[in-house]
Amino acid sequence: MTAQKRVPENINQLWSHHVVNECVRNGITAFCISPGSRSTPLTVAAARHPGTDIRMLYDERGAAFQALGYARATGKAAVLICSSGTAAANYFPAVIEAAQENLPMLILSADRPPELRDSGANQTIDQVKLFGGYTRFFQDMPPPTETISLKWLLSTINYGLSLAHSPYNAGPVHFNFMFREPLAPVPREFSSAYATPGQNDHRPATRYLQPVAVADKAMLEPLTTIKEGFILVGRLENPDARRKLEKLAAHLKWPLIADITSGLRLKKTPGILAHADLMLLRRDFRELLLRHPLVHFGGQFLSKRLLQLLERHPGPCWHISPWQRRVDAALSHSHELRADVGQTAGIWRENSPPGAGALLGKCLQIHDDVERTLNAFCRQDELLDELSIARLVSRATKQALYLASSMPVRDMDMAAVAVDGGTEHVGANRGTSGIDGTIASAIGYSRGLEAPLTLLIGDLAFLHDMNSLAQLRDHKQAVTIVVINNNSGAIFNFLPIAEYKEVFDPFFNTPHNYEFSAAAAQFGLEYHTAHTVTELATVLEGTSSAHRLIEARVRADYNVERHKALYRSIEDRG
Repeated sequence: MTAQKRVPENINQLWSHHVVNECVRNGITAFCISPGSRSTPLTVAAARHPGTDIRMLYDERGAAFQALGYARATGKAAVLICSSGTAAANYFPAVIEAAQENLPMLILSADRPPELRDSGANQTIDQVKLFGGYTRFFQDMPPPTETISLKWLLSTINYGLSLAHSPYNAGPVHFNFMFREPLAPVPREFSSAYATPGQNDHRPATRYLQPVAVADKAMLEPLTTIKEGFILVGRLENPDARRKLEKLAAHLKWPLIADITSGLRLKKTPGILAHADLMLLRRDFRELLLRHPLVHFGGQFLSKRLLQLLERHPGPCWHISPWQRRVDAALSHSHELRADVGQTAGIWRENSPPGAGALLGKCLQIHDDVERTLNAFCRQDELLDELSIARLVSRATKQALYLASSMPVRDMDMAAVAVDGGTEHVGANRGTSGIDGTIASAIGYSRGLEAPLTLLIGDLAFLHDMNSLAQLRDHKQAVTIVVINNNSGAIFNFLPIAEYKEVFDPFFNTPHNYEFSAAAAQFGLEYHTAHTVTELATVLEGTSSAHRLIEARVRADYNVERHKALYRSIEDRG
């Protein structure tokens, strides 16, 4: 996109114009801007550029989480612009999540010039390296001046963008811009010769070519000699890699265990063990896993039962991922291969004979038995529990799904129904597994995909980020929010602390006694409530182009009983 032909009025505006223009030249067009005075030059530059897609978001914390969700959907950074003071500090939770999950993010914070730092000046804090070790690059940008070449400015912006999108270590990058008055685009003279750094109007001043590491045949030779094993797939957001892993598993006839965030879990595919987490309750399945090699692709796993088994696994256990960051909480990896997942799967497939499928056959027998038990169990009662909610939502979601931390993502990993043509777009904030910013993250994910979305979220996560519902006002794609209201922090009911009644309430269970119809009315959302399986199924099956809030009412004690009863029924069969 060519920048608008307009002469910036002053040097602040000139620098800001070139920063925004360089972002657009690199294909970075999504902006999340929070209002403020010191950031005026950056905001004006973004507003004037015809290539930007801007959302004005008054809450910086929600803005950063929207940027996070957008990056998860697209693999590209969204640009965050904010004023000085605590504004940028509100980005911190999302910055940490992005760093932990190798998601690109570009932060343009405004700051006071040097003479106002540490002086008691209003709205001034120490913003230098504000995010510590969670950024891939930080640059304290000097106040715009003709003594500094615009080529340095463009080169520095491109360097930061390259690190934000590194194929090995993507993550947040922070530019902290010091601006002197005037902040508004009022005329102030500067040299016309200085104004044009001489780069082509359409291409970045510096183009970084960053090929992803590729494994060769020799590296993979040990894998090609393994006759039978398991493929494990953690978080994976590359559609091409998913397709190649499906083909690899089909060719080798190896069972594939797919985490809910892999994008493989909700689509019915031969050879994928959709209920592996529940299968691990059975001794016969655990013994099969312990006796065979494992090859882990992508990110971390959600299943605690799987992580506990990995701690006991004698090996070998390979891990294949392009990211530098270690993903080995169970300390089980015998081999670490830093390479592109899709290309590695393709090379392995091309250099291996077709598998016999004996191990796969044994696993599918166990899987089918667990699935029958689960299906029969969920048909027993009309009263809603959180396993039934996960199954209903997974069946109904056609486009994109976002899952809150705590029980929603766990129940979906455990009990979701895989269907023909099921969605591969499943997002969740698992870098730090916090409940904050979930609504904003889901909206950003929908924005990046340009697709309708369903969010499954617990009541405490909903309360924590309820102000992000305001972001839906300018969001074009329909968002359905299914909030599980069990009037508590229900996950603690599954932990040992639940036995200590003298402290469990109110210090862990945290009952709130709220219902959410008024929140739906305040933010203009279509509202529904459901107490039974039939009621929730009916609402989910209905179509609507409006944003919807569906409140699914669940009794926490009943939900715990249902989980434990299901676990017992599966354990007894294996």
